[in-house]
Amino acid sequence: MRVVLLLLAVVAGSALVGATSAPAVADNPLCSSVSSDSAPDAVTFGSGPLGQLDVREAQRLVERTAPDGPPVRVAVLDSGVDDTHIPVVARHSAAGGGAVTFFHGTAVAGLVAGQPRDDGTEVGIAPDAQVVDVRVYDGVDDEDGEPLTPDGLAAGLEWVSTHAGDLGIRVANVSLAVDPSPRLERAVRAVQRAGVVVVAAAGNRPQEGEPFDEDFADDAASAGEDAAGVLYPTSYPGVVSVSSTADGSGATDATQYVLRNSRTTVAVPTFDAVSYGLDGRPCVLEPLATSWAAAEVSGVLALLFQLHPDDNAQQAVARLVNTANGTTDLAAPLVGAGVVQPLEALTRPLDPARDGAVERTVAAPHDSAPATAPEPPDDLLAATRDDAVWWGLVGGGVLVIALLLRPVLARRRR
Repeated sequence: MRVVLLLLAVVAGSALVGATSAPAVADNPLCSSVSSDSAPDAVTFGSGPLGQLDVREAQRLVERTAPDGPPVRVAVLDSGVDDTHIPVVARHSAAGGGAVTFFHGTAVAGLVAGQPRDDGTEVGIAPDAQVVDVRVYDGVDDEDGEPLTPDGLAAGLEWVSTHAGDLGIRVANVSLAVDPSPRLERAVRAVQRAGVVVVAAAGNRPQEGEPFDEDFADDAASAGEDAAGVLYPTSYPGVVSVSSTADGSGATDATQYVLRNSRTTVAVPTFDAVSYGLDGRPCVLEPLATSWAAAEVSGVLALLFQLHPDDNAQQAVARLVNTANGTTDLAAPLVGAGVVQPLEALTRPLDPARDGAVERTVAAPHDSAPATAPEPPDDLLAATRDDAVWWGLVGGGVLVIALLLRPVLARRRR
């Protein structure tokens, strides 16, 4: 049975690096190859997605205007989180536990709430948020650890639903995909009933030999392709399903790397993202991957909850979706309602209802008769003018007759 698809783009082969990376990337440490005892290497550039999404301006806005209150907390259901530069406030392991040996969970959490680098360069989208580390597997090649399974992920989600209230969890990030199961579906619904937004990766195109590669071969990037109903939890109703774009507009074709998914909610760019590795140092996540996209959107939702702490889950998602650069009327399978616009989501004066509905401005129906030209005002001198015209005509006629008869009358006098 297929049990797991880790949405890592390409972890081992780095096939995407040669296809998409800028020359500078080769000189920077990759998060997938960093270990806790790696030699330190410096990242030489800032996070690409944060620049494309104008995240620093969004952060400044929240810093200036957000009300005082407790930090927003995001549960990261993944492989465990190294907390060197990530504010982890609680931990739970539904897997084997022990030292964190796989980079994925740390990279995801760093994109959500990683602290700025030593030079002040931003790493996490919501650095004032806090992370609840919910470990649901140990690694992909760890024979002694727990692999990712639908039941393991469901157990982590069940724990989140139970503790969401006392821990103040507002967002649950699931940058993973597994086969569906009744228990997993119940767990997702329980988290949603607890008032938590569930954010999941929409799906990467699997490479040969990876789970689901027969469903989504490289030559299957056709208009009819659909990951909905195959990958979970992204396919469950109400889950914010996030895809990745090659740039900040969503215009560049990314089908070589991500799957078409009719349940895609929104998208964000992920190329050249910077997070933290297992050695506690900044590292690069250069491939396009919906894992990183989901984490970025979880960070944007944390900013929204920080600015609007009284919003419920549906209202926060409404702000996110209705300010993306696409349309909610006809969602696209690669970008959903469009690429997320953090500043617009924070500043547009929306007033979503508690169910997330947003009132739209529409033209009023035409209930009355068509408009007609106004009646001209009464002309008080009309009768006088008419009389003057007639007297003028009579007088003129008499004058003409007199002129015609004058020669005749003159001859008679002679």
